[in-house]
Amino acid sequence: MTKNTAIIGDERIEIVHDRNESNSVHARIGDRTYDVRTLSVEPGVFWFNLDGRSVEVVVTVFGDRYLVSVGGQQLPVEILDARTALKKATQHGHDGLIEVRAPMPGKVVKILLTEGAEVNANQGILVVEAMKMQNEIKSPKKGVIRRLGVTEGVAVNLGDLLASVE
Repeated sequence: MTKNTAIIGDERIEIVHDRNESNSVHARIGDRTYDVRTLSVEPGVFWFNLDGRSVEVVVTVFGDRYLVSVGGQQLPVEILDARTALKKATQHGHDGLIEVRAPMPGKVVKILLTEGAEVNANQGILVVEAMKMQNEIKSPKKGVIRRLGVTEGVAVNLGDLLASVE
């Protein structure tokens, strides 16, 4: 059994899974259990058979993060090992300055707050468009926007500084 923590969008989920030789995976995601037959069609494209349904999943890798496309929806996903998960959990409650970085390459289409503005945890700071989807980038904590590292219309790469929250 392998255990990972995944951040899907802005939700943290525990995943426990085990794969056998017949390309079957038994997984527990949160409080739900799945038995899935898997097949790698080509690099980054997978086929899952789940409860008699065929599901195609396309995974695009951006450094240590992923953009997962399933059924017309795209989800930013980050898989954390135990050490990284602990570090992120500690940072999430941090009282100092936190840098908000681009979770994927894209284009900043809207700035929602200005430097000096007060922000609540999970409140949108700006919107990044990636692969024809708009993703609201949210503050990891309550605080003040100390710096905006981007302007509307600018292209960003994975990991680029978007904002600093203190």
